[in-house]
Amino acid sequence: MSAMAAFLSQDHAFENPNTGLVPMISDRRREGSQSVGAIVLPKKETAMSLPATIHTAVSPEAIHRASRLFSGGSLDVINEILQNSRRAGATRVAVDIVAIEDRDWLFIRDDGCGIDDPAALLMLGFSGWGETIACSEDPAGMGIFSLAGRTVVIESFSRLAGKAWKVTIPAEAWDTGMPLALEPSELGWGTLISIAMPEDWKTGIRSAIVGAALHYPLPVTLNGVLQRREDFLKDALAVEEMMGCKIGIYKGDPHGLDGCRLNFHGLQVKHDLPRIREVGIHVFWSVRVDILDAPGLHLVLPARKEMVQNASLKALEAAVEEALYRTIAAQPDHRLSFADYQRAHGLDIAMPEARTGLARWRPETADDSHCRSSEIELREGAMLIVPCLEADIAQGFARAEHSPPLAAYSLVECQAEFQGYDWYDALPRVDRISFLITRDGVECRYEESAILPAGLTSGMADEIVVDLIIAGTCGDAAAETCHLIAIDALVCRNEGWDIDEAIILVSRDGGIDPDRLARMIYAALFCADDDSDCDSWETQSENFDREAQVAATQILLGEDAALLKAVRIAASSHVSWLLPKDRAVRIDLGQGTLSVEFLPDPETV
Repeated sequence: MSAMAAFLSQDHAFENPNTGLVPMISDRRREGSQSVGAIVLPKKETAMSLPATIHTAVSPEAIHRASRLFSGGSLDVINEILQNSRRAGATRVAVDIVAIEDRDWLFIRDDGCGIDDPAALLMLGFSGWGETIACSEDPAGMGIFSLAGRTVVIESFSRLAGKAWKVTIPAEAWDTGMPLALEPSELGWGTLISIAMPEDWKTGIRSAIVGAALHYPLPVTLNGVLQRREDFLKDALAVEEMMGCKIGIYKGDPHGLDGCRLNFHGLQVKHDLPRIREVGIHVFWSVRVDILDAPGLHLVLPARKEMVQNASLKALEAAVEEALYRTIAAQPDHRLSFADYQRAHGLDIAMPEARTGLARWRPETADDSHCRSSEIELREGAMLIVPCLEADIAQGFARAEHSPPLAAYSLVECQAEFQGYDWYDALPRVDRISFLITRDGVECRYEESAILPAGLTSGMADEIVVDLIIAGTCGDAAAETCHLIAIDALVCRNEGWDIDEAIILVSRDGGIDPDRLARMIYAALFCADDDSDCDSWETQSENFDREAQVAATQILLGEDAALLKAVRIAASSHVSWLLPKDRAVRIDLGQGTLSVEFLPDPETV
């Protein structure tokens, strides 16, 4: 028994969710008009006769290209055949995987209008579709081209001939032009394509069918089981229909990294459609587009995996942008940049100003990529905008944050994207920051891009003062105010990144403790080296932290305290983990001598 005869002998059926099981193989020819799905046939057709043989018309070069333009995977083939079934006016598609004579076959059957001209089937570039389909979708015969180089059996009912035909195409026949005999078929309607499955299809074929059916507009069964279908615009915040498409708008990005934002009747296509970002809260507004009836939108042939760049696509992109702005404007508030706000108004979309409030200012660190939190805490009320600062300047300025006049404000990040909004332009902002350092009656100034005098070394200072200028609203120079704020410590990078190159200063009466100073040194100076031959970030961080603790202790408590601190750190890092929880030791360490003994257990003394 042939593969086809074996398949046709089965009691095959489509599963219809409304009417139950409908026989797949049935003769639907009747007297008068005939109807299949959306296809209505006239009562009288011009009769035609079927040829005895047909010939492949695909060159060897085209066969080679097919393996590159189509991945060769089952998903490409299934997608292409499903698209042909839809164009044929089918109301359902059945896919079956059947093992026959030690070989797996893939059968795809639809109840569409069938194929009248078998010869046109194998002519690459000629689809045989009517004018309406050809203009709206540009099919160009690519469904069969995706099968090139495989053993395939095609059966279809010809309306004009009034009977069904069958042709077997061996894998080697595609590029030889050999005659292929047409045989009679038992099909009563529609088309059945049978493919001898290659080995590499077997592991992924079922998931490919599930994926192809998910957003396909017709029900698909796999071995009689109805496959799940899902609205391509599921969970959209809003949906607008225009230009023969449905545009779903999302607050966020439901597509993840796959980028498939367009659904062409079940075939998902990657394309960069407009997105709009809200400032400072890491939210992108994005879209998905379900293409319903858009004759101007075409896919690049032959693989149909990207959109043709034309005027219709640009018009769709413009419509997407407007739909995004309309949806955002309908929300209770937004955080769009002023440029996006102006763009919306330019499209005649009424948009309120962005919600008042800015992110709380956090002093920059030298290694900000690791140390800064991604959480945004919006502040309102009396806000003072702080510009982006170098890490050592920011850490020093932070020591004045809770002193007058800064204590009266919420310090907030500079977000230039909001410049132009009335509420943002009305806020006061830090215009200039520098530090006045006094030691032994000599005063010097430190600010960004400055270097301290060569004679100034780390240690105590008589006074450290922040010299601050706050600019008034709307750039009004007359509204500028100057302030001097005493702080307890300052770490000056001095164009270096090492603790030895930096100048670390502490006010004599500041009251800062070694732990807090060490954290300040770390934040102002530590920046991991990402060269491949360097230690890990964690190891570099731990080593620098130990150095900062020793340096801070030396400045505040002296060399002896710093030495003891270094010994304690070394013992804690390299020795303490060796001891059981219930044991303790005494270490006597001198120049060239070392003794270690257990301390007595208090319970035995």
